[in-house]
Amino acid sequence: MSVGSGTSTGGGRDSFLDPAQVKLYHSSRGRLVMRIDGEDHEDLSARRAFPLEMPTRYIGFSLPGGAELGMLEDVEALDVASRQALDRELGKVYFLPITTDISHIGEDHAVVYADVETSSGPRQLEIRGIRTNIRLLSKNRALIQDVEGNRYELRDWGHLPKLTREILGL
Repeated sequence: MSVGSGTSTGGGRDSFLDPAQVKLYHSSRGRLVMRIDGEDHEDLSARRAFPLEMPTRYIGFSLPGGAELGMLEDVEALDVASRQALDRELGKVYFLPITTDISHIGEDHAVVYADVETSSGPRQLEIRGIRTNIRLLSKNRALIQDVEGNRYELRDWGHLPKLTREILGL
């Protein structure tokens, strides 16, 4: 297996996969498969180590049952077909629509109700516990989690009306 392509610095680089040796594709059942050193590893799970801050770097791959196969340092180093297969797989795991507008917002008994427009269409959000379900990120961004566990990214919240920012705790 082509792991350990980087020089060992004592920081655990021995589990890094060599992108030149990795080929990713989907099986006929739609499951992610990695071919490395002529061996196919099927039904893989792919997860981002830093999903919001570095979405194309440090992607971990696990075998069925949870055993770690390895980590890819940079998605951009993959061939185009493998990158597309990985993007498709990560899109299933990290559904994160971008909130583009908040048309109505209100609060009742510590529950925030909002009608929002997102990159995936209009949504009605119910947010309980804004201190725990709205996380501030860098560059005037916030991550909102509704009562159903869906997550939404709010970019440049500084342009929102003052009352909306106050209700959201921004």
